[in-house]
Amino acid sequence: MKDQEQKRVHQTFSIPADVYKELHTFVKRREMSRFVTEAIRKELLSKKETLRNAYLAANKDKGQKEAMTDWESTVADGSSEW
Repeated sequence: MKDQEQKRVHQTFSIPADVYKELHTFVKRREMSRFVTEAIRKELLSKKETLRNAYLAANKDKGQKEAMTDWESTVADGSSEW
């Protein structure tokens, strides 16, 4: 993790004015990058977990498995023509 923290990329993006104001009210300027990085990491972790749970649920869904089997056989039928 230390190597990743040493490599920095500057990113420009826009945020709503009210978020900007609160950010500058509650976070010191010298701690801004760390704060934003931690907030983004937390949100990305949440999104990854949501996606993982969706994949696990789809994998348990028998209808989804049947649809995938049907799709694979359909694709296989046309592959000999290539």
